[in-house]
Amino acid sequence: MQFRIEYVSSQTDRAYVLARQLGGGTFALSATPRLAGLPITGHLSQPRSLRPDGTPDTAVFAFQLVSPADAAKFSENQVVDLSA
Repeated sequence: MQFRIEYVSSQTDRAYVLARQLGGGTFALSATPRLAGLPITGHLSQPRSLRPDGTPDTAVFAFQLVSPADAAKFSENQVVDLSA
């Protein structure tokens, strides 16, 4: 399943990648999920994101990276694969 990176947030002890799901569909995370080949935690959330018309944008997900240093390997508008 593919996602387009919308935002990368990095702090000393954690990093998050906010990404838009492309193509729709459902998915679940395995015990060892990866985003662009890099390990992410099994925790998945949907940030409060709104479309221009004010309705909820449910295609955006927040992935927490296992290693905060991996945040530098992502850039906005990059299309990546989720290996759930």
